[in-house]
Amino acid sequence: MGLFDHTDVKGYEYDGSTRASTHPHTKYQPFREATSTTLSTLLTVARGETTTNLVTNPRVESSTISMFTASGSAISRDTGQQSVGAASLLVNPANSAAGEGMYWESPIIPFSTQAQFLTVAVEHRGASASGNVKIDIRDNGGTTIHATSGSDNLAGSWRRITAQYTIPPLTASTTYRLYVVSNTQHNINWYLDKFQFELRHDTTAVSDYTDGSFGINHFWTGIANASESYKRHAMSIIRGITIKNESSTAADIVYVGFDNDAADEDSGIPVVGATTFQTNFPLHFTKKITLIAAQNTPTVSGVIWGVSSF
Repeated sequence: MGLFDHTDVKGYEYDGSTRASTHPHTKYQPFREATSTTLSTLLTVARGETTTNLVTNPRVESSTISMFTASGSAISRDTGQQSVGAASLLVNPANSAAGEGMYWESPIIPFSTQAQFLTVAVEHRGASASGNVKIDIRDNGGTTIHATSGSDNLAGSWRRITAQYTIPPLTASTTYRLYVVSNTQHNINWYLDKFQFELRHDTTAVSDYTDGSFGINHFWTGIANASESYKRHAMSIIRGITIKNESSTAADIVYVGFDNDAADEDSGIPVVGATTFQTNFPLHFTKKITLIAAQNTPTVSGVIWGVSSF
């Protein structure tokens, strides 16, 4: 697949109708949770932003790490430390100079008549709480530093560092490198995980980390942990719900409320114990679904259906 960015993700949101009330239900959210006599929120509608990640092994799950290049260090895949998944990238600096670490090189960023924005991020953890690292966006020769996070101290816990660079209009097509290196000379090993490199046209804000294994609305463009990944918009309009009250006691009623009508005995939809409620017509709620039990802590399960509206 060719280079893509967050604006391309909108094309994955299919709308095959001309009337909002008949839009296909392209979003869903399964659930199973215990309720109580205290009001709780089952779902808060949050459409969110689309995100792409051009790093092809961002959580270092694949044993192939050839997309990462050592620079004044030795690098290896390590399963002893991880921020997410089962592994991270271990960096062992040579302790000969500052600026030792590794880099990842992007696909070709195309020419544009408009400004483009590169945002990068990574999480790091030190083998001990000393030494430092930084993240740079550099040219494809590694000599020109376009942007940097500045120095960040290594610690015994995971820390995220970021950088942003605005590519001027009319810049020729080229690749860029994401460097993670020591800011000053030291011999402390460190671990890296959750690499992110994104091309955007709307903002320099750094997105939350994403990859195709993060669940609903997250996808790989090809093989898992060996391809680019993206996040689609989440549900912005609730269209339907199926909810089962798993209690065997009829009096363990659960009341369901939508938007500003909080679930209660007067305005909520009652779901009696050992029964299922399912909508048979399109809903149009844009805020939340709430639950409250008449007694005890009955468990409910089911699925919420909806769409993402632009």
